[in-house]
Amino acid sequence: MGLEITRSKDGAPRSKWWYGNFTVGGERKYVNLGVEICGRVPASLKETGDVAFERSRMRAQLKLDTFKKDAHSRKSAVHHLQELYEIKAGEELVQIPLADMAEHWSLLPTKKKRCPLRTNNQLATIRQFREFMEAKFPQAKTMSQITRKMALAWMKSLDDLGMAGATYNTKLSLLKGIFEKLGPEAGVLTNPFNGIPFHETNTMHRQPFTQKELNAILEHCDELIRPVVLTGMCTAMRRGDCAMLKWESVDLENGFISVKTSKTGELAEIPLFPLLRAELEKLPRTSVYVFPEVAKMYKTNLMGLTWRFKKAINDAKIEGAVIERDDAMQKASVKDFHSLRTTWITMALSAGVPMELVRRVTGHSTVDVVLKHYFRPGREAFKLALETAMAKMLTAGEMPEDRDQKTEDGDQKPNENMQKMHKKIQGLLEYSEDMEKAAILRRLAEIEQEIATQLRQDQAGQPAELAA
Repeated sequence: MGLEITRSKDGAPRSKWWYGNFTVGGERKYVNLGVEICGRVPASLKETGDVAFERSRMRAQLKLDTFKKDAHSRKSAVHHLQELYEIKAGEELVQIPLADMAEHWSLLPTKKKRCPLRTNNQLATIRQFREFMEAKFPQAKTMSQITRKMALAWMKSLDDLGMAGATYNTKLSLLKGIFEKLGPEAGVLTNPFNGIPFHETNTMHRQPFTQKELNAILEHCDELIRPVVLTGMCTAMRRGDCAMLKWESVDLENGFISVKTSKTGELAEIPLFPLLRAELEKLPRTSVYVFPEVAKMYKTNLMGLTWRFKKAINDAKIEGAVIERDDAMQKASVKDFHSLRTTWITMALSAGVPMELVRRVTGHSTVDVVLKHYFRPGREAFKLALETAMAKMLTAGEMPEDRDQKTEDGDQKPNENMQKMHKKIQGLLEYSEDMEKAAILRRLAEIEQEIATQLRQDQAGQPAELAA
């Protein structure tokens, strides 16, 4: 073992580079030394070549010695690390190969049971990371051999794909967590993903459907997905919860669906609307699942459900279902199955349903989640609701001169009662952002009634003090 020259069958050099062959810790290494072969190459390395050849041989030998020294130093460092770990932990240091990383990760304990769909996505990310390392850094065989440079290269490859910020962050968080939790076991001294910044995200919230759009979608759904879509419309349940709905969760006698949501684990209690109840009563009970074919497709071919719903949206000619986004090359879907949930919540809040009842139906653990992500009434609908409650006040116009109170000497002064009313409206506008819409409408209705009463009393010549 030592210096080598690759040759063709006729004995001529096949490569212009010197190669080195050595063994470290029982493992054979064969590397390109990066030193070019010069001069006349002899038939055998046992022979002496010309001056130029011998000089290149000397440079190659020095490079090989450096390689061997570095390799032995790394091997010694690993050995010392293993000894130190065994002294401190009282157990042997285990190297986790990248090929086994997914298996070790799946054995880690979790707070909640892993969602199958989420687990599949995470396993796909781990596989993609392993395949990238095998292609770009084949020398890295174990987790402890992954360097920060390699981690940065992996994250850059995701950027180059034009991945959305949220997806990028999810993958970064997963790999960072894996190296954090498996690191002590795998001999990882420093987490290579530490310090890599997360991307800023531009969250594209789902938009609610209109009543007209809901009717159009139902008309264009195929027989398989129509009852599932109807369930989503009437219950605000997520797609997975609708597809995997079991008969044990449906109480037709009392008119309720009670199901523990797959995402948050919260118990959702949902009244059965007559439309959905009639649909469920027609279905045969041939399985534990309400929609057995859909449940099977959800487990084996999730994209089949996605394709069917998108087709219904396209056939129904729903506008604005997909929009461009600034932080990724892919378009964002703002009107999809999850929009049925957004629609239900928006309609309920707009109709004045108390927040706690909405939370009880949707299974959200906090009211803030509902308000931040789901309450998205259309501007025209919101404007119409306000104008309906404020109609008389908005159309009253300027106050007639005879509604101004006069002093004894004939001078006019502003109507104090109307000034008080104006201050109330100003106060409502000031704090409206912190109030629920139902509360705003109730307060507007009270103010409108007070204005109407004051107008009648002023016209009758009977001034009255407004309530505080």
